[in-house]
Amino acid sequence: MFQKGTNYYDGIVGVTQCEIPNKVTFLYNFTLEQYGTYWYHSHLQGQIVDGLKGPLIIYDPKDPFYGKYDYEYVMTVSDWYHTPSGILLPLFRADKYRGFDPMPDSGDISGLGQCDCSAAPKNSTCNPNNKMATYVVKKGKKYRFRIINTSSLVHFTISIDNHPLTIMEVDGDYVKPVTLNTIPINIAQRYSVILDANQPIDNYKIRAHISVCTPNNNLTINYNAPLNYDVTGILKYEGAEDKLPTSKADSLNYTSEACRDVNPSSLKPYYENKVPKNVISTFKVLVTFGNLPTGKQVALINNSSFVPNLNYPTNQQVVEGVDPYKLPPSQNAHVYECNSGDCNDAALDIYIVNNSTDSHPFHLHGHIFYILFNGENNTGIDPPNEADFNFKDPVTRDVVTVLPNSTTVIRYSVNNPGVWFFHCHIQWHLNLGMAVQMIESPSIFKNTTIIPADVTGLCAGIDLAMNKDNKNSKTE
Repeated sequence: MFQKGTNYYDGIVGVTQCEIPNKVTFLYNFTLEQYGTYWYHSHLQGQIVDGLKGPLIIYDPKDPFYGKYDYEYVMTVSDWYHTPSGILLPLFRADKYRGFDPMPDSGDISGLGQCDCSAAPKNSTCNPNNKMATYVVKKGKKYRFRIINTSSLVHFTISIDNHPLTIMEVDGDYVKPVTLNTIPINIAQRYSVILDANQPIDNYKIRAHISVCTPNNNLTINYNAPLNYDVTGILKYEGAEDKLPTSKADSLNYTSEACRDVNPSSLKPYYENKVPKNVISTFKVLVTFGNLPTGKQVALINNSSFVPNLNYPTNQQVVEGVDPYKLPPSQNAHVYECNSGDCNDAALDIYIVNNSTDSHPFHLHGHIFYILFNGENNTGIDPPNEADFNFKDPVTRDVVTVLPNSTTVIRYSVNNPGVWFFHCHIQWHLNLGMAVQMIESPSIFKNTTIIPADVTGLCAGIDLAMNKDNKNSKTE
């Protein structure tokens, strides 16, 4: 969400608001300036792991693909942890923990999935016959599937037996149609695809193959989970028998697509969109891991681990006159100004330098960005040659996968004053501090922003229902 003029409703504890107290209802009230496939989720502790998330679909009255499909479905794919995050997170953040990111117990398609019962712990209960997510189609019709990866850790590769998938939307932006047999999708990414129901009436497997893009060892929490890496659903034609699919997969190479995006060079914007050239700031984001003196593991951006100020959000500090250039190092703030005539066509470049063995899905709030360069796996962290950048027709996204030991370069327009979160969307890496605050045009933001009482009231601990000036919140 761009959240133009409403940065305070962006929903990030310590960045744009304080947490919502127990038994308080808080209303996010903002104007939409975009269309497409999105999702919402908590940005506090590990609540996304526990399922505080869901799709958010904004319909476009001028959809250029209107008439190219007859019906649509929303399909989420996700990992699922059987243990609450309130138990997992303290174990994961313990000083003496020497494992990696906690492994999920299972995966699902739209909330339905299967475990690998052959790997289940002895004396545990495991049901191998769980229901599968089923999507009913009518022969001769075309269907738009809005696919969203709402996971905390894992990457998926999606395919439907005997049915190629035509991509027409990526992270909320239309692209020129491109047809693929498999769709790799990382955490927080979204694709809309068109499926032609032109096969014989039958049931066909929907395949959601899991890839874990981080290391694992026998010290990792839940390292021996009965995770079924091949989650399945059903594409059921009207008139087909009620039976499990026996369809065979096309020739699939999950290894080549694991932990990566659809090749950016194959995705072209549907509408001509000129890349801004007036680069007012270039920011290098060096991604590493390390340890505190206590032994606790941390994620580092430019050798600093992000620690949010839970009681005094950054946007509130900026509006109240705190100098953003003097924020503590642990705030991981990158400040850039554009408040003069030089703002025409203004842009910022981020060089994401991944000096780790993990791949990282990086997400930017408040903007979409152009992918100018997406380095291949293990191609090194030296600055890429600008001659290799795509300035002609780069795809725009809000999530990009940065491969291990590589560099990715993105550019976005400087047109939205506020405090915007830029972070890895692997929840465990975010908990370790893999995040930056992009403080855009703070002078303009300070002079044009009044943070509503319902937002500041969260920090003050005010009983908002008793505040007669507040119209957006109430207690239950």
